[in-house]
Amino acid sequence: MRDLDAQETYLADRLGLAFDLRDLVGSGPVPVLRYAPPYGVVGFGEGWWAALLARDFASEFTTRGTQFVLEGGYDLGGAAGAGLYAAAGGAEVVRLGFRENAEVEIRAHPLSTYRYLRFLLLATGHKAELERIDRALLLERERLRPEVGLEKNPAKFLAYTLLERTPLWVVPERYPGLAQALQQTFGRIGKSLSITPPPSALEFFVTSLEARHEQGDPIVAVLLGDDERKRYAQEILESRVDTLVELPEPEAEGTLAKALCYWYRVAWASYYLALLYGVEPGDWEVLEHLRQAT
Repeated sequence: MRDLDAQETYLADRLGLAFDLRDLVGSGPVPVLRYAPPYGVVGFGEGWWAALLARDFASEFTTRGTQFVLEGGYDLGGAAGAGLYAAAGGAEVVRLGFRENAEVEIRAHPLSTYRYLRFLLLATGHKAELERIDRALLLERERLRPEVGLEKNPAKFLAYTLLERTPLWVVPERYPGLAQALQQTFGRIGKSLSITPPPSALEFFVTSLEARHEQGDPIVAVLLGDDERKRYAQEILESRVDTLVELPEPEAEGTLAKALCYWYRVAWASYYLALLYGVEPGDWEVLEHLRQAT
């Protein structure tokens, strides 16, 4: 088995995703113009979760003020329709992403959620919220970076736990979209599939894992937070999955900062898992080939 505390293990990271993870805070474009309120934010492709997080401070659509369209790049044409809808209502349309005509360029990247959200927070006057997020992410980074050994690094420990297992993300409802964001990040960086339960999860937990568990299916339930949903899930799943992992709430102020910290922690764990498998954790080379082909 590869050793995450050994330097040669990191040779698989040809594209240098470790540097992007380390330097994530403060990265990405900043507004150079002032945008008039009220604000609307709709997201597609890579921008879908950032747009959902923006519901804390902006509506989905507005017919006045500024409509931000997070185009994301690979959205099967949905972003173009959203922009036309907003423009027809009279709002100024600002496109973010990596299409040719985007007013704000954000390149394709598995960590682009932070960059979309950072721009939106600055553009809509929520600098204090961004500062809370950044402080929390920097605290997480100090525990998760490669220089921190396995015994003190929860992301490395989680990667070893997930090795040759399929994660089932159990996320509190107060973090909308986080389970799907973890699934997406785990796939793009860790190069592995995971499971997110449906909104009505009780019958899913009780029934869906019975046959596969009897056949020795290596599923690990990753439980976030500490609420009633998590406690029920733990009681049901402990006899239906291979193992349980609990991720305690981050040291962060506010729901938005905590959601980003969970995502960042799983991004690091996914990075380490890719290294354990000996595969490249970055994916923008593949996406660039896709963009050229389409």
